[in-house]
Amino acid sequence: MKVLDTPLKWIGAIAAVVSLVLGLNQVTRVFSELGERQRQIAELQAVAAQQLEGSDYTAAWASLDEALAAADQGSYFAKLSGRLDPARLELRAAQEDVAMAWLRDARVPDGKTFGDVVDPLMTVITRGIVGTSGVRKADLLAHLGWAYFLKSRDGAASGNPEQAYAQALEADVANPFAHAHWGHWILWKRGSDAEAERHFAAAVASGRERAYVRKLQIAALRNSGSVAAENGLLRAVDEMRRNGEEIDAATRRHVFGLYYAAFNSEQYLQRVLATLPAQEHIHTIRALYFEPDFDPAMAPLRDAMLALLQEAAGLREDSLATWRAIVATLPPEGDARVAERAAAAIPRLSRPARSKDSG
Repeated sequence: MKVLDTPLKWIGAIAAVVSLVLGLNQVTRVFSELGERQRQIAELQAVAAQQLEGSDYTAAWASLDEALAAADQGSYFAKLSGRLDPARLELRAAQEDVAMAWLRDARVPDGKTFGDVVDPLMTVITRGIVGTSGVRKADLLAHLGWAYFLKSRDGAASGNPEQAYAQALEADVANPFAHAHWGHWILWKRGSDAEAERHFAAAVASGRERAYVRKLQIAALRNSGSVAAENGLLRAVDEMRRNGEEIDAATRRHVFGLYYAAFNSEQYLQRVLATLPAQEHIHTIRALYFEPDFDPAMAPLRDAMLALLQEAAGLREDSLATWRAIVATLPPEGDARVAERAAAAIPRLSRPARSKDSG
């Protein structure tokens, strides 16, 4: 028995060693696969960030979907604990960021509706709202309300944007998305211009997402078309000019149209002058419409409007000089309205100004 005993023990020992080696190899393979999967996830997440920066929302969404699928495959310990691991939580947050950015820039392809674009995004945003708080929760709620608004443009029954915006401000009282979206909604529904302006002012004052807030504010004011909205647009653009904020070409053209209308109507001119001090209008016109790419054909009317504002600001000599420069360069076939105003203004401004005490 002793002769047989020794080989059997050796065989058992060898089998144990082989099992241990195989087990170690299996563990090594598992960790190797896990490391490779983590590298894959990190690469997909980096690609998605670049795609988002380039506003390629569809591609960014697809990259994060692939990353989440890879994370789900390798999430052994998270599955055992029943909790999401940090990597998956980070990917979900990135997907929520894509959803919010996509909603802010939502466009509907031919043959589609807003619902086709918005519905998948709403699912991710609603999921993100659960379990979060503070600024992040407010951002998500404000975008959920915006999603409701977009769906309403299809005529589809959806949630209440105002309720979502109110909940967002409960989580973060200064939230720029909630304030800007609410201000836009008020003007869209032809509500109180003053209330909308308060929301936009709060959004600007928050210091976050200034470019987006202004874009939405300008769009809402232009779309409204009311007298109060036109006045609000002039004030907003003046504030942007004073703050050194970028004012796009479309907004510049629209505001110039307001000055154009003021030049043609004394009543309109008085309304424009009542919106801001004449000196502020002068600064805005000089900042926006005295650049090299300004249309030369519109220069006489621009200069004539400037002359009117200079006179309104009490700058009689400046106004007179501007009118004389206009006359010197205005061709015979030039704008007759400008010529008529110049013919009336130059003699008037050439006379000494009457003092307040004179009869």
